[in-house]
Amino acid sequence: MEDRKREGADGVRGEGGEGVLPEDRGLRGRLSNFWYYYKWHTLVAIFVLAVIIVGVTQCSTRVDFDGYVLYAGPHELERSSIGGDTPAYNKLLSELKRLSYDRDGDGIVNIDLRNLFVVNNEEADELIGDNKDLEINEALVSEDTQTLGTVMLFSEYYLCFLSERLFLEYDGKYEGALFADLSPYLKEGNSYEFAGGNTRGVYLRSISEFYSLPEASRLPADTVVCLRALSEVSSTFNKGDNEKYFAWGEEMLKKLLACE
Repeated sequence: MEDRKREGADGVRGEGGEGVLPEDRGLRGRLSNFWYYYKWHTLVAIFVLAVIIVGVTQCSTRVDFDGYVLYAGPHELERSSIGGDTPAYNKLLSELKRLSYDRDGDGIVNIDLRNLFVVNNEEADELIGDNKDLEINEALVSEDTQTLGTVMLFSEYYLCFLSERLFLEYDGKYEGALFADLSPYLKEGNSYEFAGGNTRGVYLRSISEFYSLPEASRLPADTVVCLRALSEVSSTFNKGDNEKYFAWGEEMLKKLLACE
């Protein structure tokens, strides 16, 4: 009888002989009891909290760009310089910011200028011929070439500066449907040089006022300025963002073409 009373006091067995946890014996006991009953609830709560924290952190650190600009071709915009001079990348970015407007009204003009180094064998040989010390990273060229194919179809980069070869290749590959007709944006009275015998691409050298700037003159003279057109895909998927970044590209293009 005494043993049976002690067994009940210890809480090892309850009514019907079912096993139950020992009664609370301090903090450790309470934590053990909580974990036994709420282990999965706690793990799920921790996971959800972690997801929220990561999401908030990414949102707070992510830069909201007003617009996106792409340069792709045989020229690499230096992001570092010797002697304390401002790098070519920063110079061109500053000039583009000067032309831009604060699309989202946050008081800061932010532009994402992307540089893809895309060359074929002939262009690579020409670059090396001019600079024997130059080493071309073939893996990087291959990666940038593949990236360009995606960017040309699915991206926020509507305003583009492309090498003449790349513009003609992509314009021909998609039979003129990839790039917008620039006729509505041309400033009357200005004389422009067009690539490929159509008005979908303007040579940078013919936008003389802009190209005369040190920030822009580092790009090859036969660089083609063009505007990717809104497609059925961009009008269906992520339509809002595509339309606002296309509109930003349009405004930037108008300002560029007015510089003559």
